Amino acid sequence: MAMTCSNINYSNTMRFGGRQSQDFIRLNSSGDESSNNYNCHKSHSKRKRTYKPTEYGSNFLAPFFPNPDAPWKTKVYTPDIIGLHNEIEDFARWMQPTKEETMLRGCIVERVKRIVHQLWPTARVEIFGSFKTGLYLPTSDIDIVIFGEWTVPPLRTLERRLIDNNIADPATMKVLDKASVPIIKLTDTLTKIKLDISFNTNNCLKSAEKISELLKQYPCLDKLVLVLKQFLLQRGLNEVFVGGLGSYCLTLMVVAKLQSCPRHRRGRLEDENLGVLLIEFFEFYGVRFNYNNTGIRIHDGGSFFNKNDNAEMKGSMLCIEDPFSPGNDIARASYCMYIVKEAFKIAYMWLKRAVIAPSKPNEQVFPLTDSILGTLVKVDRGIVEYRNWIKNNWVYLANRLPHPESYTHTTQHLPTRPAKGKSRKAEVWQSLKRNEEELSDTPTDQSAGASSDESDRLTDDISSDAST
Repeated sequence: MAMTCSNINYSNTMRFGGRQSQDFIRLNSSGDESSNNYNCHKSHSKRKRTYKPTEYGSNFLAPFFPNPDAPWKTKVYTPDIIGLHNEIEDFARWMQPTKEETMLRGCIVERVKRIVHQLWPTARVEIFGSFKTGLYLPTSDIDIVIFGEWTVPPLRTLERRLIDNNIADPATMKVLDKASVPIIKLTDTLTKIKLDISFNTNNCLKSAEKISELLKQYPCLDKLVLVLKQFLLQRGLNEVFVGGLGSYCLTLMVVAKLQSCPRHRRGRLEDENLGVLLIEFFEFYGVRFNYNNTGIRIHDGGSFFNKNDNAEMKGSMLCIEDPFSPGNDIARASYCMYIVKEAFKIAYMWLKRAVIAPSKPNEQVFPLTDSILGTLVKVDRGIVEYRNWIKNNWVYLANRLPHPESYTHTTQHLPTRPAKGKSRKAEVWQSLKRNEEELSDTPTDQSAGASSDESDRLTDDISSDAST
């Protein structure tokens, strides 16, 4: 495995002015020209931001200390770049959705689809976004688009029908009819999974197909994106409608960095160290990238261009050209990019400080910790409990959700539709047994697995129902 890095010199120690290690790096450094020029976005925006700095400490951009829970840890990692690579591998493996989680999301989509067809029988319901590509976190929302013949998107009509059918709690419903892309945001009452529903957005399906192609082209892309999505999520910087950086733009930024990497042009990126790639990403977009003049283009092998040559692109800090519509800036809604840039900069400084060796015998460069990645990426205990809840109750939930006719994830398979005269609960349980047989040769994660006592209880419940 290649362990070289073109932009980072790990032989030099970064001492931060000779100060000793602190609990966090203070956010009081003077920003560069590119970030200061865009601070005006904060005051001019009329949208209400939902960032909660106190939720993750006094400085929500700073790394976490002491070390938070790291449920992905399966071993002791070496405190160097190789240990960071192994930890990213384990993090991405833990974040991968289970079959139960994927099946429940498919059932929720079918639930919405049936409501839509009751209102508009000829409408077409499609999935896009992270659920379509598989790059979704346990708490990620489901992106749904509805195609039909309307002059104005029927947002309020669908909102009332979803509330009447107890699919969404009125307190969780948000109709963003003034946004550039009007959507309905809601939370499923049964599974607590969030959904975003839009109308007649044609490019979204092309975007999902493009991401799927890039995932095949860059084997390391999915792992890096999962880490970065969780990094932004815990800081409240992942929602586009409040000025954050969305998943699609984030993925294209990672692709643009990989395309500019000399190792990619030599065809050796498949075996690259993930820790090196993550640090290079934070350095590139947190320190080196010129946001004032540079735009990102990923088609035709990728390139950077002067965004000031296009009057429609020079108004926003981050500029990413739409792969399907040249001249269209898909990142113009991320008006809080100056905060994201500062978070990337601090993450670069912190990780670089973590993986280098001290130049003096008794010099403490990085606080002693068993998880370097865990000081930047946090998985709340509630997420672990939520995944366990789905694992232990998915049979109960599947019984109360409609069975989907189609499926989005190519790596997962939903149970077949139950035959006439057969118990639906028994059919779901047989599907569970088939899934367990398929996974019998692979190790399971204890944090997301159900206990044997719980499985026995479910077996007894279903056997009693079948006998009745």
